[in-house]
Amino acid sequence: MNYKKATFVIDGNYHLFRSLFVLPKTDGKHIDNAEDTQSYMEKIATDLAYQIRALDGLIDEVVWTADSRSWRKDFYPEAEYKANRKSNDSINWDNFVEVSSNFIELLKAKGVVISKINGAEGDDLMYGWSVQCMSKNKPVILSTGDGDMLQTVSTHGNVHSVVLSPANKKLHTPLGFEAWLNTESEEKVSEDKIDIFNAMKISVNKEQEAKNLWKSFLKTKKFNLVEVDTNYFLFKKVLMGDGGDNVPPAYYHTSTSKNGSTRRYGISEKKASLIIEDFQNKNGDLQELYLFSEDLINDLVNSLMKIMKPKYMSKEQILRNIKMNIDLMVLSQKTIPEPILNDIFQHIDDNANKKSLDFSSVIKMQKLLEGTKYTPRKRSSKSFNSSIFDKDDNSNDFSFIKKS
Repeated sequence: MNYKKATFVIDGNYHLFRSLFVLPKTDGKHIDNAEDTQSYMEKIATDLAYQIRALDGLIDEVVWTADSRSWRKDFYPEAEYKANRKSNDSINWDNFVEVSSNFIELLKAKGVVISKINGAEGDDLMYGWSVQCMSKNKPVILSTGDGDMLQTVSTHGNVHSVVLSPANKKLHTPLGFEAWLNTESEEKVSEDKIDIFNAMKISVNKEQEAKNLWKSFLKTKKFNLVEVDTNYFLFKKVLMGDGGDNVPPAYYHTSTSKNGSTRRYGISEKKASLIIEDFQNKNGDLQELYLFSEDLINDLVNSLMKIMKPKYMSKEQILRNIKMNIDLMVLSQKTIPEPILNDIFQHIDDNANKKSLDFSSVIKMQKLLEGTKYTPRKRSSKSFNSSIFDKDDNSNDFSFIKKS
């Protein structure tokens, strides 16, 4: 099989906010004057160019995903999905919208695919790109700080979907990726076609070239390779919920202290592991499809009841919570509404592999911005090194920031 270069999919929302919050405030405000907006544009361009440059040779197209209002808020209003996210008054939102909109238009003009669908979050789009790329035996690299996206990590033969987490310098890969990385690849050629030219082709084939580039990336950028058991990750997430998205655990109770404050107690990681282990003892290795089987979900509830011995919630309520968590957090063709899913896949088919991107125009901040009103100043009073790969920071989800 002819090994292909990867599609590089960027979580646009995360990228914009991560670049923003490493810049200093002016009088307590982010991007509150003309100099700040110029600095912000240079920073987001610097960080994006750095990522693309770091992956040189591994990728052949770049996709920028942009959020729309989530279908989840309309389909499940009772869940108060992401209702805990508050507006940040330290941001001049008019300037933020202007700069980010101009940056997206700039990327579009350079040949970067801008991926946005009404009703779809960036998560849905990144999932869609992962599915479509893998179905065509094309590797995909997703760049995000959103831990939810680890569920897109997958493998198909020697083709992988991986998640790059710039903030904490981790490359999340499927199980077996490291073994694949350290195995020499040989391109098979039938005996009647072996000649000196094919011998040269075998010695430096595209798959081995990709392995060498990944090894160089991990070493020079000092990233840690972390293999992910995707099915285990999904089951644990369904049980534990997601505080960042205001999705509660499958089972929880609240306690009020003497001073009137309340605290919610849910399912710890250790307890979740015990529940999953008990479920596996009955049903074998985990599979995503198990989350869409009524009988197997009931088995999962029974395992939860056995481990947690719940006193504050009925079995029926726990079952409803698990089903709700699956609908809200599992990215699947069984959870995303069919009209939105069809729009996503049609959009990807229409935009993938156009080969219209001139990489030389996006690997340097100066090239990205030249000819625009944000053309970099000849002598800047500030330095705009890329921190997106070089800063050790665990606070890697900025999507809670929203405009009023």
